[in-house]
Amino acid sequence: MSNQEAWRWRGNIRGGVRYLLAEQPMVTHFRWDHHTWGSTWRFPLVAIASYLLLILLLKIVLIPRKRPLPLGPIPAIHYLCVVLASVAIFFGCWEATAVELRETRWIWSRKFKNAAEWAMCFPLGTRPSGRVFFWSYIFYLTKYHQLLDTVIWILRKKPLTFLHVFHRVAVVFVCYAWLEFSQSLQIVTILATTLLYVVVYSYFLCRSIGWGWWSSFLPANWQMVHLAFTLLTYVALLARHFTAKEGCNGIGALLFDGLSNITLLFLFLNLHIKEKCGNAKSLSRFSSSSSTCT
Repeated sequence: MSNQEAWRWRGNIRGGVRYLLAEQPMVTHFRWDHHTWGSTWRFPLVAIASYLLLILLLKIVLIPRKRPLPLGPIPAIHYLCVVLASVAIFFGCWEATAVELRETRWIWSRKFKNAAEWAMCFPLGTRPSGRVFFWSYIFYLTKYHQLLDTVIWILRKKPLTFLHVFHRVAVVFVCYAWLEFSQSLQIVTILATTLLYVVVYSYFLCRSIGWGWWSSFLPANWQMVHLAFTLLTYVALLARHFTAKEGCNGIGALLFDGLSNITLLFLFLNLHIKEKCGNAKSLSRFSSSSSTCT
């Protein structure tokens, strides 16, 4: 194969991927309204109520059982699905953003200094439709699939924390608000979060098939870094919103998002410190010398 043919072949593949992720009618004509599946407030409320009820019932039913239930390949399949979905959403959102920036450059260049600013701050009056919001919708739907994490956790007889449940519940409503109020910053958050999921769920996948060579603190460390990065982007967006002539869309929803992430960061730090201190105390009688463990 000559170099020219190789470049043509790569170009065809690139064009096919771009069409699949950002130019097919299902993506370009997407519109979030109350005819879209999962778009009414009743849907997440009923789903989360059912989720909490299922947790309660499983905990009660499994009280007499001392050993974890054998789940076979189910956890590995679940984690693999999350990894693959996260990869698809990352590249889909990236490609959709690139195409949107190219096609609407003549509009956003009048209000924003560069493309990164547009990716963070949607103009006032932005409607939840088009390529970017399609991938935001897919990301929102995956939050329901990830509720299975809790079921697997309980069936394995692992201790269930308030942090775990709060995190699963909060992200469902946060992602719903992204779409309902066309919240700014969701492009950056989706890209950062799906990248996090690829790392963390790859860790869970490896552990579930017996590859336990990764540090057990890796998921918590990455999640705390992700939350800290997210909070910094909130500060940058709010600074832009209140200093620019025209603000950013969906700031009310952003404040709810920020509050939930601050709560998550606090809970993560609290749990992480307790776990590290517990491990330190089990290794040495002198672990009390660490001031954070007291």
